[in-house]
Amino acid sequence: MSPLRAAVVTGRIGDLDPVDAGAALGRGLAAHAQVAVVPVAAGGPDLAIAVGALWGVEPALSADGWVVRGPGVVLLGLQQPSVPDWAPDATTADLGEWVAAALRPDDARVVLDLTGVTAHDGGAGLLDRAGAALAGRELLGLVDGAELDLPATGIGGGLARRAFAARLDIAELLSADAALATRARALGDGLDLAPGGGAAGGSGLAVLASGGRLLTGTQFCHREAGLQRTLAAADVVVTGCTELSALDRGGPVVTAVAEWAEAAQRPCLLVTGGAGLARRELRTMGIEAAHLLPPGAPTAAGLTAVAGRIAAGWVSGGRALT
Repeated sequence: MSPLRAAVVTGRIGDLDPVDAGAALGRGLAAHAQVAVVPVAAGGPDLAIAVGALWGVEPALSADGWVVRGPGVVLLGLQQPSVPDWAPDATTADLGEWVAAALRPDDARVVLDLTGVTAHDGGAGLLDRAGAALAGRELLGLVDGAELDLPATGIGGGLARRAFAARLDIAELLSADAALATRARALGDGLDLAPGGGAAGGSGLAVLASGGRLLTGTQFCHREAGLQRTLAAADVVVTGCTELSALDRGGPVVTAVAEWAEAAQRPCLLVTGGAGLARRELRTMGIEAAHLLPPGAPTAAGLTAVAGRIAAGWVSGGRALT
């Protein structure tokens, strides 16, 4: 009988970053299975840590920025200060300056993690300060999954979404939207309504205007890890989160992993804290079963113990849950 093959694909669990959480789960499975561990994150420093592990390099993390540099490629991200829903004076100029200063001549591929952007200037500051530095490079922007198809303008656009949240006067919204639409069309035909242009406060426009593409952080991790092949070779997929609720569905990483496992026709098992959900609710999320951690803050030892019990519950020959 061949050994069980398990793919551990997880993000942060409690205080354990995606790499440490995955390693802890992998240790528990390793006594009973062949294990592949793939860290995943939606954005921010956790994404830098995950991508650093996938590229085999050490990420550089500061108080508000993250850089991961591989041969010919760099991932850059900056956390901007919080601003109100409507903040017309907020700008992405600081992001642009930081990107321009960080880029090196041999960075042929540039990946901008835009999940830390809080300004909604339509990427004007980013283009103004870094547009020339980004020219001629392969550009990829990483944005929140809920904004991947969000246009910059129009009644359903990113600017309108911010304005409605701030209860802005409709006349002021229409004026601002018209101005942004004019600028977007000047950057490229149809960019005012292009999917993703409204992501990250309109910074998606800067990426699209520079000839770049938009993905989510989880999609980027999937691509960089070659996860399609890994999942196809696995018998079971194991992921995790700090807590699970019917509202957040475990967060963007769990949601993505469950979808990938379903596409690969592999059962997805979840390790989580909290009270958990009924099996019927889990099935609607694409999760076969949830295995609860001991009460309290998640620990590496707790993850390892639960993963060991998961592996022991499989019949090696039949790949079936007991």
